[in-house]
Amino acid sequence: MRKALLTLFMLIATLTQAQTYMHVFTKNTEHQSFNVTDIDSIVFVRTEKGTPALPYTVPELLSVCENLDADEFLNDGAEVCTKGVVTKIKETSTQWGNISYYIGETAMSSSQIYVYRGFLTNGAMITTGNEVHVGDTIVVSGKVKNYRGTTLEYDTGSNMLIHKPFNTTPDPAKMQAALMRLEFPVTKTDGNSRVILHEAQLNDLTGETGINYSTEWDMTIHAQRWSCYQMYASLLESNTIRAESGYPNDFFLPVEYHFDKDPYRGSGYDHGHICPSADRLASEESNAQTFFMTNMQPQTHSFNAGIWSRMESQVRNWANTFDTLYVCKGGTIDQEANIITYLMSETDTIPIPKYFFMAILGKKAQSYQAIAFWVEHQDGISSKIPLTNFVVNISQLEQYTGIDFFHNLPDETEQAVETQAVEDVKNAWGF
Repeated sequence: MRKALLTLFMLIATLTQAQTYMHVFTKNTEHQSFNVTDIDSIVFVRTEKGTPALPYTVPELLSVCENLDADEFLNDGAEVCTKGVVTKIKETSTQWGNISYYIGETAMSSSQIYVYRGFLTNGAMITTGNEVHVGDTIVVSGKVKNYRGTTLEYDTGSNMLIHKPFNTTPDPAKMQAALMRLEFPVTKTDGNSRVILHEAQLNDLTGETGINYSTEWDMTIHAQRWSCYQMYASLLESNTIRAESGYPNDFFLPVEYHFDKDPYRGSGYDHGHICPSADRLASEESNAQTFFMTNMQPQTHSFNAGIWSRMESQVRNWANTFDTLYVCKGGTIDQEANIITYLMSETDTIPIPKYFFMAILGKKAQSYQAIAFWVEHQDGISSKIPLTNFVVNISQLEQYTGIDFFHNLPDETEQAVETQAVEDVKNAWGF
């Protein structure tokens, strides 16, 4: 290094005599020019990874500490900084003022680091137990240890250098753009509903990001009216497996609307996916998001694993034959006559739909065609019944549900695809 510096100073001296400039190029091709007579000294500074200025990501820290016994951080007790998203809160203690939680690269990551009894920014203590939520972005600084020789975790006493709460209210322009997508039906305007946009990495191989699926959530009765989403080639890839994350509260929904505990557990009803896990295997994050409680409707097991599953498989088969499939699905919760009963818990009353529906719009080149399913939610309904028995056109489905589907199509196109005779619909979709 000393020899290199001497050579550099000799070069500067030569340039000084010529009254010329020195050009400094960086790896990203940016450069700056200096009159050498203005240079007093040159200091080389190396920015270390894991510092406040350049924190690790969760995958990076897990990688460098893969050999837990040998890693320098574990041996010398150095302060290490990591940036991540809160994936789970294990415990908050107002008595001791600390919080134990997990962080990942995203809120749905399976690769996580445990932060044991840490504190808030500037060492502030937990006072209400409601200061940190899943989805919040943080930079944590503290000592990393090898817990019981198997688990990498932050030891007690870590601090948050940065804490950015997750914003559950999307940008108005982004929401307006989303509502113009073809899969979106008309939303309710009674003030009780909230549209949730679930954004995610959509494909782990390509890095594509965007809206995973969207939901209209009734905040009064704690139920979803529908979930809608798109299906096309890059979203149909299988790059991951079904998530094993349980059925978490939706961190895109404000905390005050979260369930205190899972009302489905022990009820005798399945967690019926509306946007199916099998439709979202192109990325870990998009698949895990399909397990949010806001994407569930109570379904009997025989219905969920039978006729509903067959309909889901049929939609996936169709998706391979179109450029894009626009899908909107749900259960009937708007009218008492279309509700079987209610799923009762200590704090929540959730309607059990009497009917379930699927509205599907297919686009191929510049042409569109549509089909709908309308099926009664019956326990023990035979899964061998032909799916054609449940086919209706979109106009009929709108009458049954009171929901206006595919209204963002040009008026003439919407009229044509929604009013096609049912037999013609069946023929067009290969029945």
